[in-house]
Amino acid sequence: MKLWPFGSTSSEPTPTQPPDPNAGPTLRAPDEAFEKRYKREVWWLENHGTFGKLLVLLVIALEVTLGLIGLWAFADYYLLDYVEEQRLVQTFFEGNENLTQAVQAQVPQEVLVDDARVVVSQGAYDVIAMAENPNRGHVAQVTYRFVYGDRSSEQRQMVLLQESRVPLVSFGIEAPRPTNARVVIDKVEWWRIDAHTIPDPLAWKQARLNLQFTDLVHTNDVTIGERVISRTTAQLTNASGYGYYEVPVYVVLKRGGAVTGVNRTILTNLQAREQRAFQMDWFDGTATASSVEVYPVVNIFDSSAYLPSDAEAQTDVRDSVFDD
Repeated sequence: MKLWPFGSTSSEPTPTQPPDPNAGPTLRAPDEAFEKRYKREVWWLENHGTFGKLLVLLVIALEVTLGLIGLWAFADYYLLDYVEEQRLVQTFFEGNENLTQAVQAQVPQEVLVDDARVVVSQGAYDVIAMAENPNRGHVAQVTYRFVYGDRSSEQRQMVLLQESRVPLVSFGIEAPRPTNARVVIDKVEWWRIDAHTIPDPLAWKQARLNLQFTDLVHTNDVTIGERVISRTTAQLTNASGYGYYEVPVYVVLKRGGAVTGVNRTILTNLQAREQRAFQMDWFDGTATASSVEVYPVVNIFDSSAYLPSDAEAQTDVRDSVFDD
């Protein structure tokens, strides 16, 4: 209150003071999460150096361990097991060679074909080339034709049994005489003989196709009426226990190693263990032959080629033998 000179009083209010910011407590208790985080950080600051040392020691230990393993492997290979390892490696390569041979045995060798030869035949020409299947465990069917000059024969097929040699022939080629004749193999189909079913393919073939031609004779002075022809005769024996409906037979005449003639006939209803006279006539005045080769050709893997065991022998006009 302010006093004036005349003793009067003032009614103005006393001003209010602002609160003191320093009044009261200056700290408060931390919460639980903050305290845990603080303790972890303090612990890490005190111990991270120890962890670094442990990590270095761990890396050193790992390197030492790997080094010891490498030294042991070196000593084991070069000092302890070197000889055995070399033997095993050699065995591996030997096994690989055997495997290669086994694989190669499954792949047939190529059919071997001789050069083509042209021979005169009844005013026309025949072309012949010998073909051989050298495989023991495979059968081949070849599709072939002959090419001569700008001409070509029709395609024909021939079955080549295991380890067999047969003639490929084109008959009756018209004039002019074929020049530069050669055989062309258009296709070869292979069949592998099952070794479990047929352990010995050659013995199996011999047991089924054992046709023996004995007393082979070829003459070129046989007279029929006013005509002189050539004739090939033999005694045929089917030494096997199997009969066949038809057996094509090729006869090849040679003189001094050169082919002078080729012909073909068919034996019908050939019984097991049968013996019969064989005769083939040549009407083209074939030159005298110094040797005669006979090639019976039948697919012994074709069940329809066999005669039933109870079949009766029948005479076919093509099997007739005429003696003059």
